[in-house]
Amino acid sequence: MRAQSYEKVHGIHYTPPVLADYLAKQVISRLSDRINRADSLEIFDPACGDGELLRAVSDAAPPSLREKLRLCGIDKDAAALERAEANLKHAGIGSVVLHCEDFMSTVAPDQSNAQLNFALESDPRRGLRLFGQFDAVISNPPYVRTQILGAEKARQLAARFDLNGRVDLYHAFVKAMTLVLREGGILGLLTSNRFLTVQAGASIRAWLSSQFRLLRLVDLGDTKLFTASVLPAILVARRDSRNQAETCEFIRVYEHTASSHPSITRFDSVLDALDGEFSGLVQVNESCYRVEVGELRTRGTGARPWSMTNKGVETWLTTVRAHTAATFGELGKVCVGIKTTADTVFIRDDWESLPKDIQPEEDLLYPLVTHHLATRWRPRPETVKVKKVLYPYREVDGKRTVVDLARYPRAYAYLLQNRERLERRGYVKESGREWFEIWVPHHPSDWNRPKLAFPDISESSKFFLVDNGWVINGDCYWIKLLPQKDPRWLWLMLAVANSSFALKFYDTVFHNKLYSRRRRFMTQYVSQFPVPSLDSAEELVRLIPTLLTAASNSDLDALQGLEESVDSLVWNTFGLEKEVSR
Repeated sequence: MRAQSYEKVHGIHYTPPVLADYLAKQVISRLSDRINRADSLEIFDPACGDGELLRAVSDAAPPSLREKLRLCGIDKDAAALERAEANLKHAGIGSVVLHCEDFMSTVAPDQSNAQLNFALESDPRRGLRLFGQFDAVISNPPYVRTQILGAEKARQLAARFDLNGRVDLYHAFVKAMTLVLREGGILGLLTSNRFLTVQAGASIRAWLSSQFRLLRLVDLGDTKLFTASVLPAILVARRDSRNQAETCEFIRVYEHTASSHPSITRFDSVLDALDGEFSGLVQVNESCYRVEVGELRTRGTGARPWSMTNKGVETWLTTVRAHTAATFGELGKVCVGIKTTADTVFIRDDWESLPKDIQPEEDLLYPLVTHHLATRWRPRPETVKVKKVLYPYREVDGKRTVVDLARYPRAYAYLLQNRERLERRGYVKESGREWFEIWVPHHPSDWNRPKLAFPDISESSKFFLVDNGWVINGDCYWIKLLPQKDPRWLWLMLAVANSSFALKFYDTVFHNKLYSRRRRFMTQYVSQFPVPSLDSAEELVRLIPTLLTAASNSDLDALQGLEESVDSLVWNTFGLEKEVSR
């Protein structure tokens, strides 16, 4: 396997000049209260890399500020610091101090006051006080996910910085940066937009809401202005531990397909349109984007995703709530599929090709739903070679129980051949389970009841009804009704989930989009999808069996007409007129 680059391993993605310039101007413009009063203005980048952000700050500073401006940057990459020094050599400002340090090693718990202290010593040669409170921090912190950090490092960071859930390095960076900002200081942050919506970002959302007055948030979406695989966001905020909530601008820009729209406005750069005033369609060279402007809805504790709101959004959501009888999560349980953590052993599409003596018994092999089968309404197993999973469980007295392999000699022989591979999953043994078990199984009886399934990632809705006897793989999620719920709810949930209304709801409330306009459909989002009452949706529910039959028979003409009728009825049951797809 080819060794990963230093930059990838350490989550380093240098800031493009256009983004650096935009962020620097946002920071400088909010320091006007200090520019005329302070003897000096100290701005810090805790992961300065090649100095692009600090250079952008010096370029953005007005003449009256340049002599007062003191820039400080640290980075643990000595080669990058050499480039930063060359980049800032002729900046023409008060002073520049660069240190080869790991920022995270300069902050440590102080048990006396339960806070973190910035412990970097001052530089006697330059006389710049580095352990004090900075007027601004501007940063594009490293983005390193849990699986690259390693479990132990992630646990240490979580404990040290009071982080919950899946830990990314930039979460800890944000907390540490806060503590070197003076009260009233400005934070200019460029990072992944994931923290806005995912559960793992809850602790950072809560921290930012409690420690800052949020001023401007820009979700740069799939504009491809950043080379990292993550979609970027810019946050500008003022350190304010009094937590006086005020309105925060929220600007969102994503790629759009309607480049021939008559009301489109041309710009040299999409960043030129992100002034908080413009909203609408933007043409930049051959690309088209939709710019939306509103206010940030933080929803208090950080447990809920951050979203955009404006008068139109609030009116729309009020109407939806008035026509909602329940949510998906109140009617059913939304689960991720099985995770074997050894797919090459448990999942195959060629079991019949194995020698007879190690070909597992048929009653342990279940057809497997994967994202390759995902189509709206009903899956199409005839279009791909169906995989089967070796599922070593039975139900005994209502409980999931591991099968007795002595009764399945061929399956036992097959698993023995793969025992070394399976036993490398030490976490399975540590959890008290057998070496041949699946890491995340489900109750066997769940596979013999009606359920919906849908892929984790998809550009549009692909919810479908799964036949009894199929197991759902971990690249899909699935929904089963809670006990005693009317079976018709499942049909109604299927209709809502596959409607253009559901996409509008998703983009309004969650908006967790990836590149190429793909969406993440996860438990935390789908469980909040609204459902109208069965009484109000009686006509809609009656159409679903006919639609499912057309889907099963591949009657495309009938299916198209039924889909259009169902889609319009979904909008109507929520008291809305169907909108033209965006």
